[in-house]
Amino acid sequence: MPDTSPAPGAPALPWRALLAAGVLYLLAWTLLPPLLISSFPLDVVESLSWGREWQWGYYKHPPLAPWLLHLCYRAFGAAGPFLLSQLCIAATLWLVWLAGCRLMQRERALLGTVLTLGVAFYGHPALEFNHNIAQMPLWAGLGWALLAALQDGRPRYWLALGALAGLGLLTKYSVAILLACLGLYLVLGPARRALARPGPWLALGLALLLLAPHLYWLWQSGWLPMAYASQRAEAPGGSARLGALSFLGTQVLNHLPLALVLLGAWLGARRQLPAAGAWRLHTRWPGYLLTVALAPGLLVTLLGLVTGLRIRDLWGMPMWAFSGLLVAALLPPAWLAPLRPRLLKGLAVWLVLITSLAMAYLAFGAQVRQRPARTDWPQQALVQQANAAWARVSHCPLRTVAGDYWLAGLAAVPSPSQPSVLITGDARYSPWATAGGLHQQGALWLRAEGEPDTPPAPLDQLQPGPGLQLHEGTWQLPWPRRDAAAPLVVHWRAYVPAACAVAP
Repeated sequence: MPDTSPAPGAPALPWRALLAAGVLYLLAWTLLPPLLISSFPLDVVESLSWGREWQWGYYKHPPLAPWLLHLCYRAFGAAGPFLLSQLCIAATLWLVWLAGCRLMQRERALLGTVLTLGVAFYGHPALEFNHNIAQMPLWAGLGWALLAALQDGRPRYWLALGALAGLGLLTKYSVAILLACLGLYLVLGPARRALARPGPWLALGLALLLLAPHLYWLWQSGWLPMAYASQRAEAPGGSARLGALSFLGTQVLNHLPLALVLLGAWLGARRQLPAAGAWRLHTRWPGYLLTVALAPGLLVTLLGLVTGLRIRDLWGMPMWAFSGLLVAALLPPAWLAPLRPRLLKGLAVWLVLITSLAMAYLAFGAQVRQRPARTDWPQQALVQQANAAWARVSHCPLRTVAGDYWLAGLAAVPSPSQPSVLITGDARYSPWATAGGLHQQGALWLRAEGEPDTPPAPLDQLQPGPGLQLHEGTWQLPWPRRDAAAPLVVHWRAYVPAACAVAP
């Protein structure tokens, strides 16, 4: 059972102040970004172009994150993607709190939960909702669910574990790293006694049941995401192994704000702190806390070193949900009272600082760098030009925008007719776009200056004739925040069925 009793003599927990600060923080990161950007981030555009298709998988990833993003965008508009990121972070903190109350005393668990925000991954990267952000609450939830199942043994916790495992793998396959670590903990320690009971097998069965439609899609698609990932992961052995060490170094650097908050609190309170004595983890399950807090990151580094596969730094984003709890567990009991107010003030300073810097980056980053970020593209102008060009040549709704997934996605995502995106590169990337459907409904193909002028498959199968008209043109779109820069040049070609053509 969770330990929710405060330590003797502990001051009251600042629940209301923390809740008010949390709501204010969530609103700032939800409402300010849409006012400061001129286009959605790259991963948001890509996932929105997938999510509207409601497939059981996409060529890069499983489907759950694009589905949720599409729903949130339809419900809340431009603020939806930013709200979803903050809801994922809030859910992560709640689940860390639940796990913390099972591992340590209540005030220590609260401190560890809020210190989680000292990990830099919970700051600026959250501006771009993607599969890594979507994983955060699932990693935290898996850590909580197995702990609750082992402590209480109730079937509902094992079922929660299975549901979170299935949903996690429907979000991103890297959740398997945490599942492997939890499995090793379950098999190699005293907890393996649980394997003799039905709970773990209920969890496994439910996870497979939730995953079954996606597994069928994988088989039908020829395991397309795995083929795509293997192409991206190919690299010379030496550089990939050095990349694994770089991954580990990046994870350490992302804990630097947390380390500075700790250092500042210690310097401010050092004269009030008694001798620490022997350092140890103040938790009833030290091995479990070390497993969920450290094992996934170390395992990924080891896999990179051994296999030579290229590891990307941002894969570590969901792996550190329990870093704050680990830090809180290391603090001697006599240090909690003098350190806690300083830790909370230091964390507040960090959150105000990173919020100010992130919003300033969105507002002025293009001018400082002298080049646009993905959030500085002329998305509204592109959408207006695309719809106006299509309306001049077709009286049917625009159903497909073809091209590079970034440029085509920018034009398609906010369009009123909600067109699909036909992605350049491989016809398997866009199974919803068929030659027959394109011939009946037409398409608008966009390409930036300098890109190949060969239409993507299966659009390349359409030829002009009595049943199909082709119209072409070029747009020059000014950059929203770079008045002196050369405009963005976009070439377009409209494939218009005869039944939709506007009479000259």
